[in-house]
Amino acid sequence: MNVPELKAKFSSITKIKKGGQKIVYKAVTSTGQLVALKIIGNATDPRVLQEIDIVKGLSLSNVPQIIDSGIVTDDTINEDALYIVEQFIDGISLRDWLNAGNKANLSIAFKLLHTLLLIEITLEQYRILHRDINPNNIILGADNTVYLIDFGLAKKIGETSLTQTAALHGPFTPGYAPHEQFANMKMVQDVRTDLFQIGVTIYECCTGKNPFIKPNETIYQIMTRTMTILPPALVLKGDTKGMFSQFINMLMAKNQSQRPDTAVDAMRYLMAIKSTLELEE
Repeated sequence: MNVPELKAKFSSITKIKKGGQKIVYKAVTSTGQLVALKIIGNATDPRVLQEIDIVKGLSLSNVPQIIDSGIVTDDTINEDALYIVEQFIDGISLRDWLNAGNKANLSIAFKLLHTLLLIEITLEQYRILHRDINPNNIILGADNTVYLIDFGLAKKIGETSLTQTAALHGPFTPGYAPHEQFANMKMVQDVRTDLFQIGVTIYECCTGKNPFIKPNETIYQIMTRTMTILPPALVLKGDTKGMFSQFINMLMAKNQSQRPDTAVDAMRYLMAIKSTLELEE
């Protein structure tokens, strides 16, 4: 089957995104289901294949489900391409929401943090690290559901890594990854790596800025700031005792041992301080 034959299986196909070797279409199946059809140029990309394997193995309503995947021939370049048919999410990325000038108040920040911790609790049960939690990979659904997407950097704890142990740096998104991730310390990466990224994401939602990124900085400058800079404490209306701010700082702790040991522990802490927060209904 080639790309045109694949597309012929769908109706109302509209291109919605193109980047690198990936093209994303909004399409409707023969049964009337609205889906995202992704066509990826490199059919053997190990990270994409691993992402498909991980997401197909998940049963999590906050992660878009993969309905189908396979190989098609791209006659324009005479090479195979990978296709993925995925649940379509009607919504806006958290990045676009922030770029529009929005900032989260305490109630929005609490809800987002609570949902991300619920997702992380499930991922921990599956022994999966996402490793790329940031505003680009969070979708605010039109149905008010928060979705976590893009498991391209995810790994299954205990399984063979795709990154060489001798590599100076592991795969990471600058400004969100903690030291143990960008230093390629594979053996110590665990749920606390994801918790760091969740903390940075919530901080950015409340302030509108990533605490470790400044304009025109190099990746190495960002890495240095991530290792050395202590962001100013959040000041949020309704955080009556500063406990929410303290919790976000705990998630962003430089030393893994200073972060909650598990996502369940993080959730327990969040619920324990809820009574000190003045949340809007």
